[in-house]
Amino acid sequence: MSVSRYAATQNAVASPREIELRAFRYVNGLMAGATDTRSRAVALEKVHRLWSMLINDLGSPGNKLPAELRGRLISLGIWAQKESDLRLDDGGSLEPLMALHRDMIEALEAQRALAQPPLPATPAMAFTSRVA
Repeated sequence: MSVSRYAATQNAVASPREIELRAFRYVNGLMAGATDTRSRAVALEKVHRLWSMLINDLGSPGNKLPAELRGRLISLGIWAQKESDLRLDDGGSLEPLMALHRDMIEALEAQRALAQPPLPATPAMAFTSRVA
């Protein structure tokens, strides 16, 4: 199976939040590994593209997030796009962008944890809780 077909299969079964988590981790990995002008440009272009897609989705009428949250995320996205443009031109630290993405990852992971139903108790779990 080709890599692109594998990725398409993975995305077909992943939730939108899981895809967002992967995207933020991916661009942070690119930025962390950017050791030259070319890799930095690629990483920052991916950051800009990611936020373009997110802003577009956040501004769509079908987005179910509360309006205030959408507005705040759009503002963060605009900042991230401007920051990525500035860092491409001046070679400054990518840490502020990476920190924003780490915060987004943390929030998405917390949201995912809240959405997951608790695991049903198994006989082994009942046994260990009585022993402890």
